[in-house]
Amino acid sequence: MMKRTLPALLLFSTLPALAAEPAASPWKNIPLGDAATLSFDGSLRERYEWTDQRDLNGGRDDTFMQRLLVGARLDYGDYVGAYVQVGSSLATPRDRGRKPTDEDHAYLGQGYVDMKLPTAYGLGTLRIGRQEIALGSLHLLGTRDGPNVRRSFDAIRASWVKDKNRLDAFIGHPITLKTGSFDDDTDNSQKVWGLYGTTPLTPLASSLDLYTFGFEDNDAHYAQLSGQERRYTVGARIFGAAQGFDWDNEAAWQFGSAEQRDIRAWSASAHAGYTANDWRWRPRFSGKIGIASGDKNGHDGQLNTFNAMYPKLPYLTENGLVAPANLIAIHPSVTITPWQTLSIDFSWDALWRQRREDAFYLGPMRPVKGSAQGSRFIGNQYQVETTWTPRSDLQFKVAYVYFDVSNSLQHHAGLKNMNFVLAQGTYSF
Repeated sequence: MMKRTLPALLLFSTLPALAAEPAASPWKNIPLGDAATLSFDGSLRERYEWTDQRDLNGGRDDTFMQRLLVGARLDYGDYVGAYVQVGSSLATPRDRGRKPTDEDHAYLGQGYVDMKLPTAYGLGTLRIGRQEIALGSLHLLGTRDGPNVRRSFDAIRASWVKDKNRLDAFIGHPITLKTGSFDDDTDNSQKVWGLYGTTPLTPLASSLDLYTFGFEDNDAHYAQLSGQERRYTVGARIFGAAQGFDWDNEAAWQFGSAEQRDIRAWSASAHAGYTANDWRWRPRFSGKIGIASGDKNGHDGQLNTFNAMYPKLPYLTENGLVAPANLIAIHPSVTITPWQTLSIDFSWDALWRQRREDAFYLGPMRPVKGSAQGSRFIGNQYQVETTWTPRSDLQFKVAYVYFDVSNSLQHHAGLKNMNFVLAQGTYSF
């Protein structure tokens, strides 16, 4: 595998004129008559992953992945637009079997129509078709950029924007991935809908998000049950930045039903950081604590496990293992910038289960067998990540993660300590 991987990475690293910014693209805003313009975009990503313990107990596993995305946008005046993005995601075979998001030979990543209505009261937009949906902190609806195939929805989305105020309403289904060519389907077993609003809090140098989501899943899996669930989420977020400081705080409450049980779940997170812009290497110090509730009693007629639905991936570290369910995570980090184009991030995750009676969950919402017992302590994750961005259209990243699993999970669930290595290069155009 290494013999196949290194030449590809070396070839990728020899792209011309690394130090010079790219010239203005001739593929943007191409005029088509008096009112129409056509633009093209895309990206090529090469990624290598290696681990000595897939899913903390699966043994050695590695793969080399390639993702190509090419898009075209047509705008006609101020009122109508359309976007089409096709992709190809390829991967070498894994020792432990292919992951669902590893490979999709050719697919429609996005394909939608925008209808716009500019008024004195703001810009209204109706978007219909296959699209990505990313909202707020991305804790509940975010991009899936780490895996080789990004996340899309067949959805309808209406938005209104006025200055720094924004309101979104949407309903949609995720996409079921298949490995062939243009054979992905709408996943009718899941549905998500909601409202998301953002407004500035100018005196506090902050912004306020308020949201409500609905979520249906006909095949949900928890330590306590499997089956249908219908879940509602209401939440709020306050975030901002001033004088080198930044903050992002969020809380959400969930209710609904799952297999004749009442859902009562919650999550909360607090994130604060400071960037010392006057110091050498501009160090950034940050800390985050996140809590997602777990089930406290498997026989009380309730399900208390928080479900983050479609969170950004990777969520905590580049290994993308931990799901935000029945979890307490403390995450301090330090980032230094030796050069304007180079950053190095050092981070640590201390992890516990929020409830001893509930399981430890791997992404996406997979309860680990045997983990709903013993100590609540899950373990520690340590990550070093280096990112080099020589030009605005070119980025390289390497990361190392060590997962030190608790003695309790080693004993009761058979989990093992894990090393994970990532090398990645991305060219955007």
